[in-house]
Amino acid sequence: MTGEKQKPKLSAVMLNYNSKYFPKMCIEAFYRGEMDFDFEFIAVDNASTDPISLGYLEKAENEGLIKFIKSDRNLGFGGGNNLGVKNSQGEYILILNPDVFVNEDSVQKMVSHMDDNPDIGILGPKQVYPDGSVQDSCRRDMRFFDLVLKRTFLGKLPFFRKKVASYTMDDFDHSETKEVDLLVGSCFLIPREVFEQVNGFDERYFLFMEDFDLCREIRVLGKKVVYFPEAEVTHNHKRLSGGSNIGLLGKKVFWHHLRSAIKYFWKWR
Repeated sequence: MTGEKQKPKLSAVMLNYNSKYFPKMCIEAFYRGEMDFDFEFIAVDNASTDPISLGYLEKAENEGLIKFIKSDRNLGFGGGNNLGVKNSQGEYILILNPDVFVNEDSVQKMVSHMDDNPDIGILGPKQVYPDGSVQDSCRRDMRFFDLVLKRTFLGKLPFFRKKVASYTMDDFDHSETKEVDLLVGSCFLIPREVFEQVNGFDERYFLFMEDFDLCREIRVLGKKVVYFPEAEVTHNHKRLSGGSNIGLLGKKVFWHHLRSAIKYFWKWR
């Protein structure tokens, strides 16, 4: 049909929940990117209350930078991102946390690599902390005890340190493109067709493990999960692990992680 608007090659989906200044910096970094294809940027708000992020996202929508979707309740990580994908049109979906800043060539490299390798079902870039150190954003399949070790002081004990290092792939050269078991969900690229085949994120997880679950579902399809360090992003992420057990037990986020881990291991037992 003549005059019909062509669908974009890429839909970037960013989920906000009281992220203050991060959405602005995330979107500005994305728009500094050098991309030779059409794209759209979808921002979903998960019932935030902070005026800083909400004010900026409303302004960005008025300026035509983004499509802004407000949820009247907190849908969790999976539910919020699923809502964004449902309101997008791109051939590829870039899931992007608001505290992730892409480099100028990151997105172009990821899309080009996916175009050249249709057997890949999900592609994750190299993620670095602001100080330049590499984040453990690819993992091996784990047991429940591996998560316990990583999230508590036990993982720092000499006897268990090697087990944690194996799970988080500390023994792997993070400058090497590699098929892996799992990718951390703060930033990854996935074909829409694949995302729809696995019915998106499993919304039974409110927070945590839905990214690992998605990787498992994609592997069941026979598609590859690939770590791709040629594309690099900066992740302004705070580590949850460390500190005393008592301190961890007092953190709401720890209990979200525990509940999701139980659901994950029950599902994939």
